[in-house]
Amino acid sequence: MEANHIYIYLFDGYSDWELGYLLPELKEDSRYTIITVSDTGADVVSKGGLRVCVDTSLEEVLLDRLRLFIIPGGQMWEDNKSDLNHLDRVVYGAYTQKLPIAAICGATVYLAQRGMLDQIKHTSNALFYLKGLVSTYAGEPNYSNELAISDANIITASGIAPLEFTKEVMKELGFNSEYIDRWFQLFKHGIFPAA
Repeated sequence: MEANHIYIYLFDGYSDWELGYLLPELKEDSRYTIITVSDTGADVVSKGGLRVCVDTSLEEVLLDRLRLFIIPGGQMWEDNKSDLNHLDRVVYGAYTQKLPIAAICGATVYLAQRGMLDQIKHTSNALFYLKGLVSTYAGEPNYSNELAISDANIITASGIAPLEFTKEVMKELGFNSEYIDRWFQLFKHGIFPAA
């Protein structure tokens, strides 16, 4: 079977605006099946108060069908108080199988805590942010102040860069490069494509 599932991990308080540009683009692409995931499959409420009826639980994620695993930011990553065993199973599985993972804002803290950013080019909200929240972080030589980066099957982005994050995800998923450029010029700079 073709790996065409895009799983989006959601949790109470996730930063909904970080996915706002991305979700419509993914939904319009018939090549992929978009599946929202929470720890147990229970509904979640975003930081902005949006109640989401989640599709499935982390336990039901199928790695052999996974095309991309997306993790948004949220206060949860900075608080570091949640039991993340089920998430670890999925993310480590994707990581060891070199399946793409996309993390924005605080979700980069989660990847840094697991050592997944130490050997690849990456970004986050700021270098001091990662160093301050992750005592074991060893990726400083590979840190870049870019808004979004893709390297070794991992996309990372600053929380102020949902457009750049979306652009990197679309590139990973094989969207037409001309379409990506036109889309980015429109939403980032307000430049409408010529008729």
